[in-house]
Amino acid sequence: MTSSTVPPAAAKGTRVATLRLRRIDPWSAMKTGFVFAIGLGLMYVVAAVLLYLFASAAGVFESFNSTFSELTGSEGPFAFTLVGVLTISLVFAVIEVVVTTLLFAVIAMLYNASASVTGGVSVKLGED
Repeated sequence: MTSSTVPPAAAKGTRVATLRLRRIDPWSAMKTGFVFAIGLGLMYVVAAVLLYLFASAAGVFESFNSTFSELTGSEGPFAFTLVGVLTISLVFAVIEVVVTTLLFAVIAMLYNASASVTGGVSVKLGED
């Protein structure tokens, strides 16, 4: 065998393995999705609180309420408070955690169904 016919990885003495991902355990995917969703939900809550604090400091809510009262002749339909913003963002975060966790499990099951037909994803691993 000449060096031109030897794959580059083998010429360097590197071991190469081609593996197929044929199945993803839905329970494992769901646990991973839960951890991912908790982090994402925490980011939602922190972002909502920071946006509220910046908007409140900039006077956005006072401007909105005064414009609304000038246009309609009555007070605004609701008041923006930190507790309200935190409550709404927590509700959305909990919903997001549940949906994302279930979605990870469903996607794993869909992958398993398609991998039985297609053979799964082929991955080539090499050692340095």
